[in-house]
Amino acid sequence: MNKVFAVLALGLSVSANANAKSVDIATLESCTTIQNALKRLVCFDDAMAGNKVASANTHVQHTASSTVTSKVTATPVAPVVPAQTAEQKFGLENKVKEKLSDIENLTLKVVKLKVSSRGVRTFTLENDHVWKQIGSDSFYAKVGDKITIKRASFNSYLMSKAGSNRSIRVKRLQ
Repeated sequence: MNKVFAVLALGLSVSANANAKSVDIATLESCTTIQNALKRLVCFDDAMAGNKVASANTHVQHTASSTVTSKVTATPVAPVVPAQTAEQKFGLENKVKEKLSDIENLTLKVVKLKVSSRGVRTFTLENDHVWKQIGSDSFYAKVGDKITIKRASFNSYLMSKAGSNRSIRVKRLQ
């Protein structure tokens, strides 16, 4: 019985591979330059169906009676991102795919401190960073204290108070 299932599964996988179409990666990449979402979707559908798309600037539109080729202008638009200093980018590496800064630590004053009912502290620093305590370790910092946040292993951060050798794990919220 097991041999029958094995032969059946092997037969199905061979027939599935025989019916598979090759996809032209260059055609798919050319579709990414189309700005109009509907036209870009149709371009991807055509590329996956095996229809040739003439170029990134040409779009093939199928109607019930004929095929119409129209010109699509693709002008890439770069997102407007305000320039940030390395200090402003510190702690955002986990939220963004690229490495943002080479700073290893920050030393700043606490301007606002919020303690939850479970004792988890949220620190707002003088540069408007908001950091939240991870875990339940005790850490006693108050508004006006200088704290240092430094990189730790596995993209984590440690916060310590100046003049103390206690530290807690923190993550950046904003």
